[in-house]
Amino acid sequence: MKAVSHQPSAVSAVRSRTGLLAVLMVLTCSCAAVWAAEPNFSASVDRSEIALGEQIQLTLRYDNTGGAGTPQLPGLDGFTAQYAGPQTQVSIVNGERADSVSHVFLLTPTREGALSIPGFTVQLGAKTVTSRPIAITVGKTASGGINVEDLIRLQIVLPRTELFLNEVFPFDLKLYIRNGVRYRSQMPSITADGFTEIKLPRPSESQETLDGKAFGVYTFRALASPLRAGELALGPAQAAIDVYTDSQRNRRFGVGDPFFDQFFGGGADTRRFAVSSQPLKVRVKPLPDAEKPADFTGAIGRYALDVTAKPTTLRTGEPVTLTIRVVGHGNLATVQSPKFTAPAGFKSYDPIVKSKQTDDAGFTGEKTFEQVIVPTTTKASVIPPVTFSYFDPELGRYATLSRGPIHLNVQEAPAGSVPVVVGIAQTPAAPRPQEKLGVGIVYLKPDLGTVISGGPAIYQQTWFVALHVVPALALLGALAFKRHRDRLSGDIRYARARRAYSNAQRRLADAERLMPASASGFYAAIFKCLQDYLGDRLNLPSSGITSAVIEEQLRPRGLPPDLCGALRQLFSECDSARYAPRAQTGAGRERTLKTTRDTVAAMEKVSL
Repeated sequence: MKAVSHQPSAVSAVRSRTGLLAVLMVLTCSCAAVWAAEPNFSASVDRSEIALGEQIQLTLRYDNTGGAGTPQLPGLDGFTAQYAGPQTQVSIVNGERADSVSHVFLLTPTREGALSIPGFTVQLGAKTVTSRPIAITVGKTASGGINVEDLIRLQIVLPRTELFLNEVFPFDLKLYIRNGVRYRSQMPSITADGFTEIKLPRPSESQETLDGKAFGVYTFRALASPLRAGELALGPAQAAIDVYTDSQRNRRFGVGDPFFDQFFGGGADTRRFAVSSQPLKVRVKPLPDAEKPADFTGAIGRYALDVTAKPTTLRTGEPVTLTIRVVGHGNLATVQSPKFTAPAGFKSYDPIVKSKQTDDAGFTGEKTFEQVIVPTTTKASVIPPVTFSYFDPELGRYATLSRGPIHLNVQEAPAGSVPVVVGIAQTPAAPRPQEKLGVGIVYLKPDLGTVISGGPAIYQQTWFVALHVVPALALLGALAFKRHRDRLSGDIRYARARRAYSNAQRRLADAERLMPASASGFYAAIFKCLQDYLGDRLNLPSSGITSAVIEEQLRPRGLPPDLCGALRQLFSECDSARYAPRAQTGAGRERTLKTTRDTVAAMEKVSL
C-alpha cells in the first residue's frame, strides 16, 4: 500500500519539473526573439510610375532604433521635397515590443524621364545600413492617357534674362487652369535665392487659349531685385491644386465633357496636383564703371525730372520753395536728392522728401524734394540748373537730366521792414485805465478785452455724451447676448464649437494633476482631451475619434500639415502608453502636456 501511495507523488514531481522546464524554454525563446529584433532601416515609395505634376510618397522607416530624429534629405536630382510628418507604430506580441518610426516625404518631379532616388546610408549604433536605390518613371500623361498640362500649368514670364545689380524688375507668375475644372488652390510660392523677398499680390483674371483649349489664367504681377551678381535662377514656382469634379452633375446640366470623364473615371473624384514651373536662369551684371557721371548716386530705372520755383518775384529775405520732382519706374529706394548747390547770395535749408507710389505693385511712382532757399541780396537772381543722373537698365547705359536755370526778380526790401510770418500774434492793445462803476464817465469799449472761457458747453461734456451712448450700447449688448443664448440652445454644432476650448482646458488640468502619480491615467486623460476637443470642433461623436480623423476630416478641411503631424504624434504616444506605460518618463509626459496645449491653442486660430 505504501508503494501505491508513493507513486502519485512521484508522478506529480515529474510533471512539475516538466512544466518548469517548459516555462524556462518559453522564456528562453522569448528572450532570444527579443535579442533577434535588430535595428533596421528601409526606404520605399507608394508607386514608381507617375505623371509630371503628380506626387509620390517616400517613406523612410526606422525599426527598433529607440527613436530617430527627423532626417534631412539631401538634394534629389529631378525632385522637390516636402516633409509630411512622422508615423509611429508600436506592437507587442507575446511580451515582445516592436517599434517603428516612419518619416514621410512628398516628392514632386520637375522633369520627365527616368529618375532615381539614391540609396540612403544611416548609422544605427555600430551598424551601417544602406537602402536600395529606387527607380521612378515620370511620364507626361496621367493614367488614362490624359496630359496633365491639359489641366493645369504654371509659368514664370520675364521681360528679359540679363539684369543689373539692385535693379527692380516686374515679372508675371501665371497659373493656368482648364475651363470647367472645379478646384481649390493655395497661394503659389516661388524660390528666389539671391533676390529680395518676393510678395505675390492678388492676381488678375483673364482667359487664354493654348493648343486649342480654353484656360482661366491667374496672373500674379510681382517685383524682384537681384542682391548679387552672377548666374541666378528665378524659380521654380510651386502651387498645390486640389481638383475635383462630378461628371454626373455635369451631365445633368448638359455640360458633360469626355475629357473629364476619362480623367476622373466618370464619377466624383479629387486629386491633388503639386504643379511646378521651370526655373528661369538670369545673368546679373554689376553697374559699369565706364562713363559713370560724377553726380550719379545709385538711382536705377527710367525717370523724368521736373524743377519749379515759387515765387519768382520777391524781396530779399523772403523764401523761395524749390521743388525737384523725379517721376518714373524702377527702384525708387535708390533715388536720392538730385545734385543742387545753392550759389553765393542764397541761404539754403535741408530738403523735405516726399514719395508716392502710382501703381499697386510699387514699380512706378515719384519722389519730391522741397528745398527752401532765401536770397540775401538783389544779385541772387538766378537759380542754377539742377542735374540728376540715373542708370537705365533697359538701355544698359547712364543718363543725365538737367532742368534750369530759373531766373528770379529779387528787389531790395524796404528799410526796417520785417517779413510777415503767419501764425505770430499781433502786438496787444494798450491797457485801459481802471474804471469804477457809478463814478464819472465810463469809457466806450471798442473791444471786449480778454475773453475767458467758462468751459465747454454741456452737450460737449464727456459725461453728457456717455449718458446718451450707454443705453444704446446696453441694448446692443442685450440683443447680442440673447442671440448668443438662442443659438447655443438651437444650434448644436455652434454650441459644441464654442465650448470645445474650455472643455479642453479642463481636461488638460485633470491630466496635469494625474501626471506625477499615474502614467496610464495621464495618457488616458490626454487621449480623452483630444477626443472631446476634435469631436466638439467637428460635431462628431467623441467616443469614435481616433487618429484616422486627421486624414479623413482635418486635412481635407485645410488644417496645416504641422498641426496634422503634431496630432498624429500625440495619438501615437497615447496608444504607445496604453501598451508600455513604463517606457514613458516624467520629462516625456511634461513634453506631451505642453505639445497638447500648444496644439489645441494653435487649432483655435484655424477655421475648419
